[in-house]
Amino acid sequence: LLAAILLVVILLQHAQPARASSLIYKDYIIRYDRGWDILCEPYVVEKNDWVLKIFRQKGEIAHADFRDFLGIFQRLNPHIKDINMIRPGQTIDIPLRKLEHGSLPGQASGVVTIPFVALSKVTDVVQTHSEHYQVRRGDTVSQLIARHYGRFGSNAYREGIKLFQAANPQITNLDVIYAGQKIYLPDPGIRDQSWYADLRDKKGGLEKAHVQTQVPIKPLPALRGSSLQNAEQPKDKLNAVADTVGGSLQDKGTYYVPRPGGEDFEIDLSRNPVLDMGTPDKIVFTQDGKVMGEDPESLHAFWPEAKVVAYNEGSGVPDIVGSVFNAMQGSGGFEEGSEAGFSDQGVQVVVHAKWVKPESDQRRLCIVPIASREEKTPESMRRYLEQNGIVLKEILPGDGSGPVAPPAESQRHPVKNVFALASSSQKDFVRELAHSLGFTFAPDVSISFPYAGIQVKAYANLLSAGQGREILIDFGDLYGDAVQAIRKSGPHLVQIRAEEDYNTIVHKLFEALGLSYVDNPTFFAARRPAEFNTAITVPGILFTKPENRQVLLSAADLHPAVTDLLSAATVDVVLW
Repeated sequence: LLAAILLVVILLQHAQPARASSLIYKDYIIRYDRGWDILCEPYVVEKNDWVLKIFRQKGEIAHADFRDFLGIFQRLNPHIKDINMIRPGQTIDIPLRKLEHGSLPGQASGVVTIPFVALSKVTDVVQTHSEHYQVRRGDTVSQLIARHYGRFGSNAYREGIKLFQAANPQITNLDVIYAGQKIYLPDPGIRDQSWYADLRDKKGGLEKAHVQTQVPIKPLPALRGSSLQNAEQPKDKLNAVADTVGGSLQDKGTYYVPRPGGEDFEIDLSRNPVLDMGTPDKIVFTQDGKVMGEDPESLHAFWPEAKVVAYNEGSGVPDIVGSVFNAMQGSGGFEEGSEAGFSDQGVQVVVHAKWVKPESDQRRLCIVPIASREEKTPESMRRYLEQNGIVLKEILPGDGSGPVAPPAESQRHPVKNVFALASSSQKDFVRELAHSLGFTFAPDVSISFPYAGIQVKAYANLLSAGQGREILIDFGDLYGDAVQAIRKSGPHLVQIRAEEDYNTIVHKLFEALGLSYVDNPTFFAARRPAEFNTAITVPGILFTKPENRQVLLSAADLHPAVTDLLSAATVDVVLW
């Protein structure tokens, strides 16, 4: 139900508001997980709840990919150590749907309000807040309702009867139920829900149905201090380093290291903080080259897992990060000057990073130094990378406060110059291609040429790219010596064979027209040198028009982050 509602919501988010009606609005929260905004329903576990029951009732992620859903659920609810053991009263966030960045108005605030009852019957809502019950011998409806809602004839009892009728429309006579019959018993707590009043009609009864053809969205104002992805900036350099490298910094209390044959070695963490990188090795920070008065060599004698990293007041975050990676070289796959990448629908994406750290389940943390905030990678591209297992963090020089957070206005590119060709034949394709490029295509042009001493008349298609560049195109209508005769007497003739695909046709046309182009062009995600940048190679042709505007021609199914990037670079896109 909710998946259907959300689909309508997204399709109609720019529609005119519908007439006021009895809609039930609920607040949903937005959580961030691996490049996606996750629409979640806050839920308080009730008695007799179990995780699989909740999963079956809520959301489309669980239905589409249950394994994916479990992973998201566990990452968003780290306090649930065992999904088979949930307790009444626990609060959990139930993932409902993955959202692209900026899909819903108000999404960046962290909370959206959307209709809970729309395109649905009230019966469905009441049944959701009911328990299944099998009628026993001697049961009556009045007894069951009185047991849950209060004495016979009271206002609460009458309310319970209305809810029972809504939950069990198949029971037309409340005096007739039979042993073994399965019914719904509405939870009395439904009356405490903030939207319960909206279920009632003007006479106090329950609405039979709410049919809404246009579903408005009512976004909440931004939450004070809320953020989807970036927590509060670290307060000092070492915390910034820990945030950058994905480690956990311990800088308060005492760290005890067992020392064979003697007392434990005690480290005052306020003097020598310890960084846990998720490996057996530990980073110990020092400003004087020693750890609690011990030289690194002496420390290694009884604590070989310790990696001592020295820094001073003049060290910037990139400097300390570099020292951490130098210390971790050869331990757990930490690499300097490396890259990570993936392939998506033929598009090749490669992140050239200064430092690369492996994370769990085939994920990579890529750290890149940048000179200024203007060199940062757009938010949509960062999310695209993370959806494909690459976490990109960019750090400023000097005493910068860790990874650069994308600004709030870093949204999807508002205008996309994308032209999609939907051709049913080779001829239609050439016609639509010419239109998208600003060329002229004239079908079935009469041509005359000498053949065997006589003047012969035939028909061909004329393609003109301007500046005197013209070619004739034949789609299999001309045969034999006529082709050679035409080529000797007039414009260049290109023959398109039935088995040739659109990519081959584009290459033949561009070659015949004498147009320069670049095959499989590479674009960079950020405005900075290529050494530490993200390279996106798109299968297709990059063509520059006479007015110096570029056009990318491709058959690839491009991700929105890629078309965002191209549109921001004023590159027109023609897809087939």
